[in-house]
Amino acid sequence: MNKGVKFRIYPNKEQQNLINQTLGCCRLVYNIGLDMRNRAFENGEKLNYSKTCAILTELKRSDEFPFLRNADAVALQQSLRDLDQGFVNFFQKRARHPRFKSKHNNHQSYRTMNQRNNIRIDGKYIKLPKLGYVKIRQSMEVGHINNATIKRTPTGKYFVVLNVDFEPEVKQ
Repeated sequence: MNKGVKFRIYPNKEQQNLINQTLGCCRLVYNIGLDMRNRAFENGEKLNYSKTCAILTELKRSDEFPFLRNADAVALQQSLRDLDQGFVNFFQKRARHPRFKSKHNNHQSYRTMNQRNNIRIDGKYIKLPKLGYVKIRQSMEVGHINNATIKRTPTGKYFVVLNVDFEPEVKQ
């Protein structure tokens, strides 16, 4: 079974800037993907995740968006997967049409996957992709980490939510 565990993290100034930049890049990629899918729908075309992911590659290579190369590539792909899931939910009438993300939204976060153990807890630090080791306040032990969501609150606090595997206790 999977379980979400939330811990507070204490990034330094450089790591805070990188987190904020990644949040902005994920928001930009999501909004560009949403705009492209809306225009394609108006023209009677269909865009899926694989086509928008190919567009992301072109954006990263272009001179217009050089800052996308500094952000976590997995987080950018996850934002496009979230957009695709939003459209799936919309067409199955489980949700309303996806909306553009705003810079002024209180809920800012990005998700990255654990590939080849690139997210792990070492003592009082957690290793995150592109950020390196970030100080963490860990209140419990965790098992295998599937993915991590890095969140920033409106008050400027940072949290990491880890999706971990755990074995439920059998009650007798």
